[in-house]
Amino acid sequence: MQFSRRDFSKMLLGAGALGLLDLDVFGRFLGDSKKSMRYLATQNASGEGVWTKLKIDGKVPKSLNGNLFRTAPGQSSRFGVTLRHLFDGDAYGAAWRFRNGKVTLQGRYIPTPGRIKEQKAGKMIYGEYGTSIPNQQGGKNQPSVNIIEWRGGLLGLSEGGLPTKINPENFDFEGYENFGGVVPNYLTFTAHPRFDAKTNDMYAWGFEKRPPGTMHIIHVNNKTGKAETLYKMPQQGFNMVHDAMLTENYFVILILPTAYDLPMLMSGKPMGDALKFAEKQPTMLYAFPRDNKGGKAKPIAIELPPQIIFHYGNAYESKPNRITFETISSDSDQIFEVLRNWREDNVPKLAKPPVLKQVTVDLGKKLVVSTNDLAKDVEFPRYDMRLTGQKARYLYVAEKLYDKDASIMRIDLKTRKVQKAGVGKTRTVAEPVFVPKTKKINEDRGWILAQGYDAEKNENFLEIRDAQTLDFAARVWANGQHFPLGFHGNYYSI
Repeated sequence: MQFSRRDFSKMLLGAGALGLLDLDVFGRFLGDSKKSMRYLATQNASGEGVWTKLKIDGKVPKSLNGNLFRTAPGQSSRFGVTLRHLFDGDAYGAAWRFRNGKVTLQGRYIPTPGRIKEQKAGKMIYGEYGTSIPNQQGGKNQPSVNIIEWRGGLLGLSEGGLPTKINPENFDFEGYENFGGVVPNYLTFTAHPRFDAKTNDMYAWGFEKRPPGTMHIIHVNNKTGKAETLYKMPQQGFNMVHDAMLTENYFVILILPTAYDLPMLMSGKPMGDALKFAEKQPTMLYAFPRDNKGGKAKPIAIELPPQIIFHYGNAYESKPNRITFETISSDSDQIFEVLRNWREDNVPKLAKPPVLKQVTVDLGKKLVVSTNDLAKDVEFPRYDMRLTGQKARYLYVAEKLYDKDASIMRIDLKTRKVQKAGVGKTRTVAEPVFVPKTKKINEDRGWILAQGYDAEKNENFLEIRDAQTLDFAARVWANGQHFPLGFHGNYYSI
């Protein structure tokens, strides 16, 4: 009987999970592999379960008492089909639970109806964002992009449909959230809602999944859980809006010069292939007044240069009629090529990595006042979320995301000083989440939690650093498990 290299690696994976193989030996095998760090950091999850006896380098702060919830597309292949796009795969939830210096880890595929149906059939039934199959039956609305705590439970967010209600204790599927019936089934729902720092009210948006793709701006009351639609704005085609910003008086959205090629979609091509960048069209910034109870308020529109943006930092009203915000942007559509060919052995590096910028716009004059470059080749900006809509001094980002020799960066928005903490040559790291040390707001008093992956060990870990100095506090290992790093997550104290 002959084994292919792929079969042999599967055998080693199983042996490692059972404790029959020394992980350091397995790590050396992976070191000989031609697979990129990007591929390895997003490969199929090795298992599901609850792991309690976790190895810890350093010492976990006893002041950390809460849960870090994360979600991710949990697969690089399904039923023998290679999933091409980074966004493809069933949602895999992870919970790092902190209790008085001790940590447990829980990982599980979220048992959505679409996943359960495919598991029973033993084959793919639904198409993925970047992978088509013959006779596919639409999509699965996988909650794989972000996960948030909402009114005692969890909401998993996908951008493809309504939020998924998830049990915070065991990750059971508990239905879909329509916020009192205000958000209809034919609407998409953002994976990046913004929250008022004082009331915890939610501001979100979605697009109608029918021409002309009308965008809804939604406010959800935290006390009642019910939503109201503040604005409806018809669109010309189905545009890409992944993130947004919230200031004291405005909800700010940038509509990018991208659109889905409908003939490509009608021909059976996946959405990931059909997304195009119209590099000669402007990016449109819309500042929606938050107060629109009478329905008479109108958004303020400003033209910006054409760009591709996935994420923003904070935003605040720096002067009357002026908004300052941070954004990570690119003027090259090569990023789409990289995303839709993620599973290739040699994914090309971006010729022009995205740049973190700080931008100020004048709402009265409807123009850009200033743009300053802060850093490049970074992603997933986070800050002390209690300062949403106010002026925050520090921003945290992941440098060389999904790549080797990655680091966590702290950017001083006042002095432009950059601090950097590497996590190791064979490691990469994802989104850095700020966790405050005190109830009183003090940006120098906090911890940074960042989920990472070690290619030599083929194992995930959680990095804990002091937010002020980026000094090492602890590294919690995932009991030999590996699962895709994913995109977003949030920490909630108990």
